[in-house]
Amino acid sequence: MTLREALEANPPPWRGNVVIAIPDGTRPVAVSEALTALADLHGTRATAIVGLGLHRPMRPEELPGSPFPVVQHDPDDTVPTAVVDGIPGAVARVVAGADTVLGLGVVEPHQYAGFSGGHKAVAVGCGSRATLDALHHRDRVIAPGVAIGQLTGNPFRAAVDALGRAARCEWTLLQLGPGRWEAGEPVAALARAAAQLDCWIPVPRRYDAAVLTVPPRKAVNFYQASRAATYIGLSADPPLNPGATLYLDAACPEGMGEGDGERAFARVLAQTPAPWGDLLDGPAPSGAGTQRAVVIALLLRRFRLVVCGARDPAALQAVGIEATAAPATEVAPAGALWVPDPFGRIPRFTPA
Repeated sequence: MTLREALEANPPPWRGNVVIAIPDGTRPVAVSEALTALADLHGTRATAIVGLGLHRPMRPEELPGSPFPVVQHDPDDTVPTAVVDGIPGAVARVVAGADTVLGLGVVEPHQYAGFSGGHKAVAVGCGSRATLDALHHRDRVIAPGVAIGQLTGNPFRAAVDALGRAARCEWTLLQLGPGRWEAGEPVAALARAAAQLDCWIPVPRRYDAAVLTVPPRKAVNFYQASRAATYIGLSADPPLNPGATLYLDAACPEGMGEGDGERAFARVLAQTPAPWGDLLDGPAPSGAGTQRAVVIALLLRRFRLVVCGARDPAALQAVGIEATAAPATEVAPAGALWVPDPFGRIPRFTPA
């Protein structure tokens, strides 16, 4: 559906003090277009909050144009909601004080939640530091059923949805791609949207190397860019031979990343010997963001990872990541599998 069709088919509730959770710049969403459409229908008496999770705040020039006032989430200024499966739920104070809570997001494969979008805009994007820490504990992100592209039977997704309901998120607007939208109750809208995605590329053979072209929004730092490698490497049946090398083509101008979650990720990698098997076999690392170190360790038990085209390879090498300034075209062997959209379409081994 077009944006207008989605809003007409499943219009949002709009009562009293309306707060809309929106994504930061790492998600490919036409935020300004969506907010303008909502304002055209309901007026400008609402507030948009950038759901940062533990990413760095957006700079003024990065904030989207908006007909509504825009504030940024602070994970240390939150209000408790409910305990969900041992997770202490809490949400941004501005969200907790709203009469109507709405979410805006993108639907794309997600390492733990199956797909992004739905309740995640509020439950994770606007969650407290303690909520995010407990939700992303090692045992939760590697639990049975937690898998990319899987919504049903996924305990991580179930926890996200329960946390979103506790935060009173009633409705979500989801972008599936350019000009494609879904809207409605968060769980139902996400299920409809995910069913429309063609996110798997059948590949009839296995390769010794793959080149993953990371889009600029994700190539900003290694924390974000590394998802491309774990999405394919930890999927159900990657078209890779054991020990294959993944060449991650990403400039990473912010190095490991500048947000609190990214800093926790970098700190754990720096303090643990590469390839970080201790993160899997020893005590679980603490702090939201460290789960990315856990999945990197899982990946490296199966495959090799090399970052290519890095603006500052030394910043990645300092924590044990293989990195080079040379582009993948100069480093990867001939005959490697090239993956142009590793966040949207993921190769899967499918025998002919």
